[in-house]
Amino acid sequence: MSQLSLLGTSFQLSGVMAAIRAAMRNAAGAEESEGRKMLVDRLNDLAAQSGIRLTSGNSPAISKATLDKWLSPSDLSHPPSILALLVFCSATDCAEPLRVAARALGFDLMTREDRMLRDYAQAILDEKAARQRKNKLEKEL
Repeated sequence: MSQLSLLGTSFQLSGVMAAIRAAMRNAAGAEESEGRKMLVDRLNDLAAQSGIRLTSGNSPAISKATLDKWLSPSDLSHPPSILALLVFCSATDCAEPLRVAARALGFDLMTREDRMLRDYAQAILDEKAARQRKNKLEKEL
């Protein structure tokens, strides 16, 4: 595990919101599609079930116009909150917007398959090390 520096940052924050918005647009589908309208309902339902407010205003739900502002590459005044981003990723079943945010901090997300492959590779390395210890002990006998 690497330690983060207190003196400088290697974070790539420049353009991260544009990249997050682009990933969100890809997950949301075309602006004029029926899927986009249904996405607003899914976002509002998930947020309500989780007790999460998607906006800082008085409205308990978002409109399609708000979603369009979150996804617009030119609207810099309406970024989604981190909670809204989590609800969005859950509603679309797409972690790419969150992956973009993590990569800006020098991290990455692992899928279940990634974890399984990592664990498999670790088991192979452990087996190889055990075999080497066994061979060493056999030579000493």
